Order: sequence, then structure tokens, then C-alpha cells
Amino acid sequence: QIKLVHDASPAVVEKRFKGMGFLAACREIARTDGFVNGFFCGVAPAVAKGAVTNGVRFFGYHGIVARFQRDDHAAMPPAALSMAAGGLSGAVSAVISQPIDTVKANMMGLDAARYPSSFHCARAIVRSDGVWALWNGVAPRTGRVFVEVGLQFTLFEQISALVDRLFDS
Repeated sequence: QIKLVHDASPAVVEKRFKGMGFLAACREIARTDGFVNGFFCGVAPAVAKGAVTNGVRFFGYHGIVARFQRDDHAAMPPAALSMAAGGLSGAVSAVISQPIDTVKANMMGLDAARYPSSFHCARAIVRSDGVWALWNGVAPRTGRVFVEVGLQFTLFEQISALVDRLFDS
């Protein structure tokens, strides 16, 4: 997906996948990059990012809810608290995991072949543009993740309570 998005960018002069459908583009990626390098490059930072973001989100969410929930024995936090706690923990996870996400995007992009490993990719980014380049794009991602994770936790709490009521009767 990232290769197709990068290829569609106006900054890319020589388009590899222009006019191709999804399956044709997949065949072209497999042909030119190989199956493993074409479809699984960047899998290590993707797994690391998932572990970091989910760890921060769940730990943060439950910690914030425990700190601010008025009734310690309440089965479900109020929706506003779920939204705020989920959003805040999501935003923190976005900032913490942004360097991993930047490396992942580069490892999965059109220029992935120039990086032999995730560590080489990170080092190349830092040498080229400085350490803060690892956090490029963090502001819009943080805003999106705040809303996304806040809604996920709020909906989870609300739907769980509904399902519990349906099956407890």
C-alpha cells in the first residue's frame, strides 16, 4: 500500500504503477522487488510499532480511567472519560511511536531497497535530516490518533456494556 501511495505522489516523476489496477501493481511489485522484499520489507518496524502503540494505549487508558473515575466500583467509565482517556493515551502513543512509524514508512516505500535494515534506515534519516526528522508528520498523526483511539475505547466500553446486558438477562 505504501509503495502505491508513494508512487501516486506528485513528487515522484517516474511512475511505476500509473494506470495499473491493484492486482497488476502487485504483480509488478513481485516481479521487480521479489515476493519477500516487495511485500514484507518493513515488517519488523511494523510489528514493533504495533507493540509500542498498543502497550502505551492500554496502559495509559486504564491508568487514566482508574485515576479519574469517581466510582471505583463502576462497571463502565462515563463516555466522556473513555473518550478523553483513549484520546490522550492514543496521542501519547503517536508521539512515542512516530520514529518507528517514520522508519517503517521508509522501509516500505519506493526507495526501500537502499536500506539493508531498519537500523540503517533510521541512521540514514538522522544523518540526512537530523534526529527530529524521525518525528516528521507527528502533529497531524497525533490529532488523527487522538480521535481514532478515543472513539475506539468509548465504543468498546459502550458496546461491551450493551452485550453484557443482552446476555446477562
